[in-house]
Amino acid sequence: MRDSTNAPSTLAELQAAAHLQALRDEEIGVRHRIERFYLPLFLRHAAARGKSPGTMLVLDCGCGNGASAEYLAAAGFQSYGIDIAGFRIEQWSQREKRNRVHLLAADATVLPFADDSFDIVLSCGMLEHIGVHEVCTPEYHVQPLSNQAALRSQFLAECLRILKSDGVVFLDHPNGSFPIDFWHNDYRALPRFHSPREKFLPTFREVVQLAQRVNAECRVTAISPAGRFTFRRSKRRWYGKLFSTSLEKYFEVLRYRPFSSLAATALNPYLVIQITRS
Repeated sequence: MRDSTNAPSTLAELQAAAHLQALRDEEIGVRHRIERFYLPLFLRHAAARGKSPGTMLVLDCGCGNGASAEYLAAAGFQSYGIDIAGFRIEQWSQREKRNRVHLLAADATVLPFADDSFDIVLSCGMLEHIGVHEVCTPEYHVQPLSNQAALRSQFLAECLRILKSDGVVFLDHPNGSFPIDFWHNDYRALPRFHSPREKFLPTFREVVQLAQRVNAECRVTAISPAGRFTFRRSKRRWYGKLFSTSLEKYFEVLRYRPFSSLAATALNPYLVIQITRS
C-alpha cells in the first residue's frame, strides 16, 4: 500500500523527484551565482576599463536554463548564452523573451562568433563535461574519451579566440586535486570520492597547461569561490549540515593573503579560474 504522503518509493520515482528538485535548485543557484558572485566581478572589470555594461558583450558557455543571460542583461550587459543539450533548448522556449538576451544552440568547442567579439566569457561547471562519457545507472560513472585533452584545449582556444584583447575568461568547476566531489553524483546526492587519475575533474595545473598551450602568454589565476554557493542542496544532507558553514568561512578566508594562494591548490574543493590574454 502506498504511503499516504505520496512520497516517492520506486527508483524511477526517486530519480524523477531528484531531477525536479535539481531544476528548482538550479534556478535559485543561478541567480545567486550571477548576482552575488559574478556580477560584482564583471562590474569591476568594466569600471577598470572605463566601460559601461551596455557597451560590453558577455557570453555564458553552457548557460543551462538561460537564466544567467537574463540576470546579466538585467544589469545592462549585452548577454549571450549557448548550450547544446536538447532539453535546455526546450527550456528556453518556455522563458520570457527579453531585450539584450540571446540564447543559441551551439557546441562550445566550435563557437559561432567572430574573433575578438566578447568582453567577458563565462563557463560554470562545464569544462569537466568536455571529453568524457557519463552515465548514471543508477550510480554515477564517468570515463574520459581518448581525445579529451584535445577537446578541452579546443574549448579554451575558442574562448580566447572570441575574447577581446582586454577581456577576461572565468571558468569554475570542482577541483580535480581535491579527493571529494560534492557536485557530481546520482539521485542520492552522496559525496563521491575520486582519484586524480580519474581524468574527469580538471586541476588548476591542467587548466594552466591547456590555456598556455593556446596562448603561452596568457595569465591564469585562481580566486576564492567565496559567495558563489547557496549550499541549498548540500544543506539537506548530513554532511552539508555539518560542514557548509565551516566551508563558507574557509572560502571567505581564501580571499585574503597569504591564504589566497591556497585557492589554486588541493586544499580548495572548488576552482574559480580567471584567464586574461597578454
